Amino acid sequence: MSRTTITLIAVLAVQLILLALFSTDRHHVTEKELFLSQDTSRIDFIKIKNKDGEITMVRSGGIWRVTEPFSYPANPSYTETLLKKVSDLKYESLITRNKEKYVDYEVEGEEAAYVEIGEKDGTIDKFYCGKPSKNYTHTYIRKEDSDEVWLVTGTPRSSFTRKPKDWRNKKILDLDKTLLERVLLKFPDETVELVRNISTFADDSTLTAPDTAWTVIPQSGKPFAPFQKTLNRIKNTLSRMNAMDFRVKGTDEIPSFDEPDFTVEAFLEGDVHVVVDFVPDQEKDNRFLARKDGNEETIFVIYESSVKNLKKRPADFIEEEKDK
Repeated sequence: MSRTTITLIAVLAVQLILLALFSTDRHHVTEKELFLSQDTSRIDFIKIKNKDGEITMVRSGGIWRVTEPFSYPANPSYTETLLKKVSDLKYESLITRNKEKYVDYEVEGEEAAYVEIGEKDGTIDKFYCGKPSKNYTHTYIRKEDSDEVWLVTGTPRSSFTRKPKDWRNKKILDLDKTLLERVLLKFPDETVELVRNISTFADDSTLTAPDTAWTVIPQSGKPFAPFQKTLNRIKNTLSRMNAMDFRVKGTDEIPSFDEPDFTVEAFLEGDVHVVVDFVPDQEKDNRFLARKDGNEETIFVIYESSVKNLKKRPADFIEEEKDK
């Protein structure tokens, strides 16, 4: 290879390096600074606007609640994840100041998620969360009052692109099963009653400790002791029932609950009374819709398996004799 050729190759290489350096407005930080201007423990206000709508959440007494566009307890897992993600955001490198490239990084336009987060009566950070980096370890972000697009460590975008209705707390029932006193299982043609009885020393002198026993009272026939496996399934379901989705009044079509397919009523110590009605979901198989305490503002979508755990007839409480 001639000396002239080598020289031309070297010149070309230098030109390519210079082109790479000056074609974009990059600036790499040597010491990574936190993106947020305050500690997340002080944050009590979050506002998010994305292509699916806008939502506002506030924290009071350590509890997050959605205040707009509806009033409802916020999903604690989602809020905890969001705060953890934003607390880890740190400046990595300045990408560009070119406004024409905002859409490419999704820090402007329909795909951008606009976020306000901070203290209601204090400092609030306002920024546009763009797309993640190619390796999904960083995110492109632009502050509202700045023309600089930065690459920051962390990937909070999934928290900022949720639909507003998905921020609702998915918990339907969270009952302490040790406090259950009475349960009614209501079908269109019969009601099955479960009653807890506590025997004390005054009732039975042979007892060494208070004894708790449940009784099944069918609509017809004599009361009897239930098969524990069936009873425990009912108590466990009442102690933890979550929704998989929601139907919202005014937005979604809400079916009639005038004649529910099934109803469960739970009575607990302290005069606590909870009623949940169920109807089949006509839009999807293996799904049921649930209405709690007659409130039709929010209807829960749940798996059919959860309802089956509760829909027990008297015969289901009789233990089947197993073949040896």
